[in-house]
This record gives sequence, C-alpha cells and structure tokens, in this order.
Amino acid sequence: MTRRLPRFAFAAAALAGLAAAQAAVPTHDLPPEPAFMDKPPAVGPMQPYRRPVSETDQLPNGLKIVVAVDHRFPLVSVRMAFRAGNSRITPAEAGLADAEADLLTDGTPTRNALQIAEAQDAMGGSISAGVDTDFLTISASALADRVNALFELLSDVVLHPTFPAKEVALEKANMLQALRANRASAGFLASVQFNKLLFGNSPYAITAPTAASIAAITRAKLVQFHQDYFLPNNQAEIVVTGDISAARAHNLAQQYFGDWKFGEPAPPPAPAVHEPPTRRIYLIARPGSAQSTILLGNFGLTRAAPGYFAFRVANEVLGGSFNSRLTAIVRERMGYAYDIGSENLPYRDLGAWIVSTQVRTAVTAPALAAILAQMERIRARPVSPQELSQAKNYLTGNYILSLETQADVADWFLTTGIYGLAPTWMTDYVPRIQAVTAARALDAAKDVIHPNHLVVVVVGDVKRIEAGLAKLAPGTMMTIFNDRGEVIGTYPPEGPAKGHGGPIH
Repeated sequence: MTRRLPRFAFAAAALAGLAAAQAAVPTHDLPPEPAFMDKPPAVGPMQPYRRPVSETDQLPNGLKIVVAVDHRFPLVSVRMAFRAGNSRITPAEAGLADAEADLLTDGTPTRNALQIAEAQDAMGGSISAGVDTDFLTISASALADRVNALFELLSDVVLHPTFPAKEVALEKANMLQALRANRASAGFLASVQFNKLLFGNSPYAITAPTAASIAAITRAKLVQFHQDYFLPNNQAEIVVTGDISAARAHNLAQQYFGDWKFGEPAPPPAPAVHEPPTRRIYLIARPGSAQSTILLGNFGLTRAAPGYFAFRVANEVLGGSFNSRLTAIVRERMGYAYDIGSENLPYRDLGAWIVSTQVRTAVTAPALAAILAQMERIRARPVSPQELSQAKNYLTGNYILSLETQADVADWFLTTGIYGLAPTWMTDYVPRIQAVTAARALDAAKDVIHPNHLVVVVVGDVKRIEAGLAKLAPGTMMTIFNDRGEVIGTYPPEGPAKGHGGPIH
C-alpha cells in the first residue's frame, strides 16, 4: 500500500526549493528598487464630502420626509426612526423596546413571520429594526422596480404589528439566553454598572434587561408601547435614498403613511445628572480571574456640542485608534494590554466619554495609573504637529469611508435629522475636523476629560487588586459588587456586607 504524504509536506518541499532557488541568485544581479519606494507617498488634503442633493418635506401628520436621489444603482434604501429607544422606559421595563423592534417583522393582520420574510425576498431586499438609547430605527431596502412593494410591506410592519403570542414567548426565551451569555462577559458587567453609576436616575442608565424585566414583557405591553410611541409626530423621520425621484418618494410616503394619525407622545424624561465630586473606583468580583477589565469615564459631548469636532481630534490622539498614545504606551511600551482605546459616545441629549481595556491581574493598578497619566498629559500641553495631522487624516478618511454605500448615506441623513444637526453637518464634517488646531484640541480635552471626577469600574479578582487600586482613589471607599450587581462589601472593609443594591442585569 502506498502511503500518501500530507499536503503540508509538499508545501514545505516547495518552499524549500523556492528558498534554494532564491539563494542561488546573486544579490548584486538584482535590479535596484525604484526611487519612489524609498518613502511612503504623501497624503494629499482630504476633500470635503459632496452631500447628495436632497429634498425635505413633512406630511400633515408630522412625519418628516427626506429624499436623496442616487441613480447610480437600481436600488432604494429607506430608514425610519422614532423617539422610542431605551431611554423611554423604566428599569422595570428594560428590554421592552428591544423586543418591540425584534417582533415588528413577526406578524401583521395579513402576514405571518414566514410570509413577511418571503415578501422581503420577492422585492430583492430586507426589512429589519433595531433600538439604541434614544431611537427605534427600521431599515429597509429593495430593488428600484419593487419600491411600491417595499413601501407597502414597510407600512404594514410599522403600522400593524400583531405581536403573536408564540413569537413573544420565543423572543423572551431568546432574550433570556442572551442575557445569560452576556453575564459571562466582564465587559458586559462593567458596562452595565458603569452606566448606572455615571447616569444615576437618568434613562441613559438603562443598558440591559434583567431576568425579571424580561419576564414582565407581555403582548399587552408591546401593544401599548406601539400605541404610545409609534406616532408620526414623535420625532419620526423617514429617509429615502437611491434610484427614485423625490416626487415619487413623497407620493409613496403620502400613500402609505398619510392616514397615520398623530398622537401626544410623552416628552422624553430628562432628570438632572451630576458629575462625580471625586474619582471613585468600583469593583465587580470575579474570583480567580486571570485578567481585569477596566472601564472608566465621565460625561462626554453630543454631536451638536460646540467642541465636538475639536474633542474628536483630541480623543483620536489619546485613544481613538491603534495609532494613539494609549496603545503606544499601555500596550506597546509597557505590555500591559492587548487592546485599549477611548471613545466619545454621543447620545441625543447627553454624551459619555470612556476608556476601556483588559489587562493581566498583576498589573491592574499600574495599568490604571498609566491611563490616568495619559489623561493628564493630553490636558497639560498641545499635541505635536505630527499627532495632529495624523489624527485629522484618520478621522476624515474614515468619515468618507463611512459614506461608501447607498445604505451608509441613508444612515447619515437619518443621523443628521434625528439628532437635530444642521443640514450642512455632513458636508462640514471634513473641513471642521481639518480646521482643528492643537490649541483647540487642548481646550477640548480640558473641557471633557476630568481625571479627578471619573467613574472607574474594574471587573476582576478583587482580593488581588483592591489594595493597589485603593492608592489611586485616596480618601474614598471602593464599593464591591457581585456579578449580579449586588453590593457585597467595601474596601477598606466597612463592616458586614449589606447585600443590597438589586440586580443590574
């Protein structure tokens, strides 16, 4: 019987032969490299984004319509949003808005879930919904010659969802399984606790459901949520982009959404929020953990804030990408982390600025100290000309890349509208980033980054990290939570653990 050699043996032999052949060629016989390869090509100035011509209108019921015509491809993309995000609900209702979005396409009076899926296939597109902190958004697309079918199906799922009991039960079971999986993630635990601590009584503190809030979801509550918030005058907007005329898009919106009755949506709750008076460190216990997850931050900026663009540049230098100071220092020079970064999260009415990383347990305190040092540094003196140029090129380049597709353009038009930004915001993005100076970036960093007023959450082996971390928040007591968000102690110890606080997820 003949034995077959493994394929990698042939590959190894081939590579060895190639190496031998290369070694046989005298290096002095190789042609010189072209001169242009001696240095990387120069990066020219980034051109501003040329926003497609658009028309804006509003139906009598309050629904805002934006149409951006693009005849390059026979496609149409639609986005529709309402002020119906997680900030509309109470902690006891956490998960209700997510379930609402997931179940929109699971049944109407004339279609079941399978028929809705088949209708999407027939029009060469899709319809889906998602929810974030502020808005519930429906995304849809179809071939241009199926646009009538697109609007008919879109109106059916938006205006007439039935929330079948069987689908509701399945959705709740899936949500519970996802919650159990998420609770195994240190990043999830840190995020849930961080938002509760930073935002306090604000609706922005709600980031995830609990087992109890999932159990409380009923079909009746889903129907009520739909009646309360799926209203054309609830900051509702529809964006249509693609191979369609503005007149036809308007007529379709009028045909399928013109009879939609407006209501009286409750104003979004807006309780006052307060910056922490001092730096506070909170611990979430994961005994035996080989690493610590660090999440820290303070209030950030909305997209409409005056210093938004300058702070984008400052944050990019500090931790916005792999070229940042945090990566260079904490990852490359010190070897504490594999991944680290900072980010401004711009919500509709508030913002959060965060730094997140995962480090070895033994270097938890030194890593946090290094992060704090870089925060102080970005506030202390202007960034270098090279850092400034690199940050602005990176931000403007990525912005242009985020507008490559028709769907991307629809997303940005919607973002501009629902977040109350100027109509020229998309066009102004590149020149406003390029206009940022080192002095303005420094001022923005001072305004937003507050090292002495941080919320710091660390998930890890508390017994091994608590003493070292306590030195970075002198004069304060560190609260210790378990992985269900219940208080189980303090450091330094204050006495018997109370076990209060309630579950956070």
